[in-house]
Amino acid sequence: MATMAANTHNLKLCFSSWSCPEWTVAAILDGMQTYGFQGVELRIGKGHLHGVELDSSPDYLADVRKQFDEANMAVACISSSFTFSSPDMLERKKSIDSLKQALRVSEALGAPYVRIFGGDLPQNLEVAGVIDYVSESLNEVAEHAEKEKSRSMVLLETAGSFSHSRYVTEVMSQVYSPKLGVLWDVLHPLRVLESVEVTYDELGDHIRHIHVHDSAYNDDRTRLEFCAPGEGFVSLPRIADLLKAGLFRGYLTFEPLKRDIDPDEALPQYANYLKSLVAPKPAK
Repeated sequence: MATMAANTHNLKLCFSSWSCPEWTVAAILDGMQTYGFQGVELRIGKGHLHGVELDSSPDYLADVRKQFDEANMAVACISSSFTFSSPDMLERKKSIDSLKQALRVSEALGAPYVRIFGGDLPQNLEVAGVIDYVSESLNEVAEHAEKEKSRSMVLLETAGSFSHSRYVTEVMSQVYSPKLGVLWDVLHPLRVLESVEVTYDELGDHIRHIHVHDSAYNDDRTRLEFCAPGEGFVSLPRIADLLKAGLFRGYLTFEPLKRDIDPDEALPQYANYLKSLVAPKPAK
């Protein structure tokens, strides 16, 4: 039985504080328990009322961790907006230093991951050169994490220019470290006409955390709009099937495209839908 359990998927539910920026830690824990989530992703740098930031005191972080531990809930990821595609070396150095600090915050909370962005590729620069210096930046952070024996790792999200899995794959090939993985945001590769099958085939071995949300186009197909799960063009059932087949063990994290949603409407809606996807299918 132990061998069988080790070879099955374990899809857990999580939400980002981007969906509830006005919630305190206590409110987040209450929402997790009420709606059936096991993890939360805390966004830093946006003034969310959970209060976890780069400059949070060790005492505050210890108190937050204690609250989550006592509730038997998890901080699944620390979500940052750091990017590394700027041609300005000083700007990249600032992001590198901030990411190192975010790893310390993540470690204090027992969170396994810190989310970052590659960034948008600057116009009129060679793509290969930009990928090289993005990789150099992340390699420096990965080496730091290994040296510090950090239990947390950095996750590069499939977003912006790095919605293209080939760009992410190239970074992963240059930063050969267990401290760098991939956060698969299931929407953004679709926006650059990459199917979920292609993204998963290219990145599956590196994927550690998932962002899920559904979206639809407005009437003239010039903008995306937030929608209920199952009502847009993101094939969430297909994504769940791919993850199950790949024996994925981790979180499906609801992160809306926009902040001004009602969390007490969206969170149960997505929780119920995702529960239906991860539940075992009845035997025929």
